[in-house]
Amino acid sequence: MELYQLRSFVAVAEEGTLAKAAMRLFSSQPSVSSHIKALEDELGIALFERSSRGMLITPDGEALLSRAYAILQETAALNKLARDLQSSPSGKLVIGVNTGSGELPLETIAQTLSETCPKLQLEFLHSSSGYIKKGILDGDIDIGFYEGEIDSPKIISSQFQENAILVIASPKFKDALQTTDWRDLQTLPWVFKTPDCSYYQLMDRIVTAHELNIERRYTIDEEGTCLRFVKNSAALSLIGEALVRDELARGEIIAWEGFRCQLPHSLICLGSRYHERAIQACFEACAKSLPLSKPQ
Repeated sequence: MELYQLRSFVAVAEEGTLAKAAMRLFSSQPSVSSHIKALEDELGIALFERSSRGMLITPDGEALLSRAYAILQETAALNKLARDLQSSPSGKLVIGVNTGSGELPLETIAQTLSETCPKLQLEFLHSSSGYIKKGILDGDIDIGFYEGEIDSPKIISSQFQENAILVIASPKFKDALQTTDWRDLQTLPWVFKTPDCSYYQLMDRIVTAHELNIERRYTIDEEGTCLRFVKNSAALSLIGEALVRDELARGEIIAWEGFRCQLPHSLICLGSRYHERAIQACFEACAKSLPLSKPQ
């Protein structure tokens, strides 16, 4: 049994005549007729009754028609999968994940990507937003999650949420935090992130806007260590609310009521690489789990 015989069988059943079936298949009537006869001989049953009105499908032919449809559909699906695999991106895709991305559904995104791009190897690189942006500009990172304002025209971004940023401290500083004036806090000890962190850049803007003179007593590039400094009453710090929600609920730390802002959280890549198949696939996988805005 050949697939072209099944295609002729289905075409004749749907069209009702050899002439119409042949036109649909871009074939000749004798060829289509020979396909039907060969299939009937192999199956040992009559598929059609020949009459002056055309080709009438027999009850046996009707019983086999649904199976013929299923075989042709499965064959088409198999061919499509093979074509997709041939054109599927391969190699390694480096995905930068900023330190404020703890609640992102990375496992779901990875599973979706693995299903749509089975040849693609995924490498997740966790670091600060600034490092991820630099890696994308340098070509070391293909696509990444970034927290903060985009200040490079070379980068295209798609925002999916805004993250609340807080000033946090140990309950020891409760009385000092009753103020609403930044100047009252500038003499307290502060722990800063490294310059490539979006929180550091936000703090820089705050210092400039309020003409503050804050001592950078501590600089730490790791969120867990920074949080320990705050909890142990060593310093105040600027941090994303999502990262300290549990500690706030337990009363291990407090937030200053005088400040709260939002930083955009986005998926970013080089604009010149946006249409690469692997990067497009990553955007599509993320869009199934995150409310991505239109890239800009």
